[in-house]
Amino acid sequence: MANYDILFKAYDIRGIYPKELDTKFAQLFAKAFVQHTNASEIAIGYDGRASSKKLFEALVKGITEQGANVMDLGLCSTPMSYFAMIEGKYDAGIMITASHNPPNYNGFKMMSKLGRPIHSGNGANEILEMIKEGEFQKAKKKGKVKKKNWSKEYIKFLRGFFPNKKKIKRNLKDFKLVIDQSNGSGVVEVDLLKGFFPSVKVINGRVSGNFPGHEPDPMKPQNRKQLVKEVKKAKAAMGIIFDGDADRVCFVDEKGNFVRPDILLSAMLDDIKKGKVIYDPRSSKYVKEKCAKLGLQAILSKAGRTNMTEAMRSEQAEVAGEGSGHYFFKEFKYLDCAGLATVKILNWFLKKDDLKLSEIAQENDPYFHSGEMNFKVKNQSKAFLIMEQAFADASSSLFIDGMSAYYADYWFNIRKSNTEPVIRINAEANTKEKLDEITKKLNKILDMAK
Repeated sequence: MANYDILFKAYDIRGIYPKELDTKFAQLFAKAFVQHTNASEIAIGYDGRASSKKLFEALVKGITEQGANVMDLGLCSTPMSYFAMIEGKYDAGIMITASHNPPNYNGFKMMSKLGRPIHSGNGANEILEMIKEGEFQKAKKKGKVKKKNWSKEYIKFLRGFFPNKKKIKRNLKDFKLVIDQSNGSGVVEVDLLKGFFPSVKVINGRVSGNFPGHEPDPMKPQNRKQLVKEVKKAKAAMGIIFDGDADRVCFVDEKGNFVRPDILLSAMLDDIKKGKVIYDPRSSKYVKEKCAKLGLQAILSKAGRTNMTEAMRSEQAEVAGEGSGHYFFKEFKYLDCAGLATVKILNWFLKKDDLKLSEIAQENDPYFHSGEMNFKVKNQSKAFLIMEQAFADASSSLFIDGMSAYYADYWFNIRKSNTEPVIRINAEANTKEKLDEITKKLNKILDMAK
């Protein structure tokens, strides 16, 4: 029997197609998913990967044979599939995507009602066991397939968050945007921006599962090179880049410099009057400091889509942001939505006079941050043990997500990736000299664990 355990990650199902994840698995998964959720109708959306349509057909076969109906959402972004789940009130849902992974990957994001994630902590492991057992109840009647395109409703929803024209303090005709679609499925998100702003240049706008422009991970600097070049060439106000399924979004300023997601989260806080804000251990300590200034309650959460969603839901928070470019909103049933994040960031920006994005970023980034550093370490347990010993004198340590050590003039977080075989480190210091010092020390310690 194939080893399906490797496909079940912390947040979703993901693997190389067809070596690890194939149509046979998809059919088995579909049957188990119906049996586990007891859903009578399951909504399915898919991204533009070459294997997505084949996997869609396999899911449809398994679901309908198991007696449930399928609502075909078609090609869409992951947030648009969430929107469909919220508005359509479907029993359960599946989004076929491998998000920011390379073209040869694919996967399934599982949802219960209102788009709430199904993950390893609330049902995914039970689905895996059902697949292993391979025994499914026989359906009395085969399910049917219907189609529904939610793009018009989704655009109307997002457009409602743009400011009233009277509140816009900038000349939209002179406001230039460059958007990198990354050849992904964020078609509706890009159309929305093109419909609101008169001057928009789109690059890598053709949906292609091979991602010819670059890999669909906006956090990697090499994947932002085209965007940076076009922003400088067009003398644009900023550049916006979506990942492969448009559930993550990143920005570069008018100079082409990357603006970290936690900086943008800090900027967005100005529009929040009261409530709670969720942030992850990679975020600048300025997020917490700014929350205190504004009378907001900052709550630290373990990183990861499902962790942030559950933290949002349990705390009934207003907004959450994590270092990978995911943003979560109360108005979106506590789910992540790159389209809504983009609109809110632009909304906030348009109401300012003549501030440039670089100036706004500087205002919300008073410290020196390393950005995320990735290390391939064979013995990850050894690496964590060495780190604990080396920084035992920290003024405080947290183990919410990996290890975070805090000192008077710097902090760092070390955590295992949930999607790749690497260790990720983020560090921040009060001065550049201290940041250089601590990053060298961290590099040296990790070399001992290789």
